[in-house]
Order: sequence, then structure tokens, then C-alpha cells
Amino acid sequence: MKLTIKNYKEATKNIDFKKLPEAAQEAHKEFDSFADFYNEDKDIKEMLDNHFKIVEPYLKGSEKKSPASKKPQAKKPSTSSQKSTKNVTKKQTSKQSPKKKTAAPRQAQRKPIEVDLMPLEIKVIKRYLNFHNKKVTERQVSLLYKVIQKAATEKTIRKTSKYASEIKSISNDLIKTYKDMNGTCKFEVPDSLYTKLKKIVDDYGVTPAVALIKRFINLYGNITKAKAQRLLTTVTNSLKNGKVNKSDKEFEQVKNVQKHLHDYLESDKLLVTNVQLKGLQGIAGLGK
Repeated sequence: MKLTIKNYKEATKNIDFKKLPEAAQEAHKEFDSFADFYNEDKDIKEMLDNHFKIVEPYLKGSEKKSPASKKPQAKKPSTSSQKSTKNVTKKQTSKQSPKKKTAAPRQAQRKPIEVDLMPLEIKVIKRYLNFHNKKVTERQVSLLYKVIQKAATEKTIRKTSKYASEIKSISNDLIKTYKDMNGTCKFEVPDSLYTKLKKIVDDYGVTPAVALIKRFINLYGNITKAKAQRLLTTVTNSLKNGKVNKSDKEFEQVKNVQKHLHDYLESDKLLVTNVQLKGLQGIAGLGK
């Protein structure tokens, strides 16, 4: 299997990384820190691509047999238990149980700010908050600072950006932390800054339609009946409860995803053309 930023976590969950080179162990621990900026920084992309090549040979050894392959034999009930079951059944069927009222589908809540692609400033803030109360390395701290500096140089984050002052506060705190730490440290975001930043990221969310399309793309090439059924259920519920509605510009694409999944479950073949796949990748910002 070829590792990608999309399938990495699922594909490597059974690997014992203690048996891998130390560099691979460190990159694995910091995967989330790197993954957020895979498409933002060429150096990070190159580093992760090299990491994938190191890990790929270990994938086969990590495969385990599914516990479901061993089916326990059902015990035959004794004659006495059969009789008691029949008696209970007769008594129960004599009384009609009241019909339960079907609850109306609950209207899904939407985020105050929904975007097709998460802005770089929000990615930086989320990554910074994820450090809070965790043991971090100099590499993790310097990496996030490097992303901010590069964004400022390339003007992907400007002084006029909506959250420029918050990004500056983060940058200053990263510099201070890096200077004071000795290899590693327990990272603590100042309380006042944490509350402010948490409110910002909590207001943001990826448009539900785009999130579903991303999940579908991530399944492509690694799809199973179980995964397809789970996603189809989510898509169907999202259309029913209004989480995805006709006012969304990606509504038709989500309907197509629903059809692709339904057809796959019927025929065991995922018939998606390259043109359709590229179109979906473009919507989800995964076509880079």
C-alpha cells in the first residue's frame, strides 16, 4: 500500500513504531503537527513523503486477521430453556405493546462561520491550541513558528488579516517558549489567550457538504463495504436533517456521492470517472 496524508493514520494503526528507525518514530509522533501544513510548506511535504517511504515496507507485517473471521459456535439451548422461551413468548404475544411514536428528525446545528477550506490562520491557531498541556519538542515549536514566518513572507497571512494580532501573539509566545525550553517542555497557553483563541476556532467549521465529499475522496482506493455503509448513512442523515440542503452549492455533488456509495454497495464496484474524482478533489481542496 502507498501511504498518503489521507490514509496514514488508518494504515499505520497496527505498526509497532518502536521497531522502526528513531527518525521515523519521531516523525510519527509529530504527524499531526506536520499533516496540517502538508500542502502549505514544500519542506514539510518532502519530509513526510520520505517518512512514508520508510514506513511502507512495515505495513505488511502489521496486518492482523480480523477478529470477525473467527465465528464462535452458538450453543444449542437445552430442552428446558426452549420450553420456558415458548411459554414466555405466548404470554408476551397475548398483550399488544403500545406503538412508539417516531420522533421527528432533529434539525442539525451549523457553525456560525462555515468555509469550504479552512483558512491558514485558523489552522495555525488550532495547532497552537493543541500544544496546550502537552509535552512538546523543540522541533514541534520551531516548525509552527516556521510556518507563521513563511506565511508572513509569502503574504498568505498579512498584517491586515482578520486574526493578525492573534497570530502575532502566538508567534511571540513560540519564540519565548523555544528560548526557555531544554529539548522538551510541557506547553502552556496563557489562560486569557487560550479563551480568546478557543472561541475563534469553535466558531469555524468546514461546510458539511465539503466535509462529506472529503470523506468520500479519502475512501477512494481504500473502500470497504463497512466504510461505504457508514458514510452512506451519514450522507443520508445529513440530507434528511438539513445539515446539507439545496441552498448549498455542493448539494448536487453530495447527492452524487450518495448515489456512488449506493451503487457500490449494490454492485461491489465504485464507478467514479477521473473527471468526477478531479471535480470532487477541486471542491475539497485536495487536488494539489
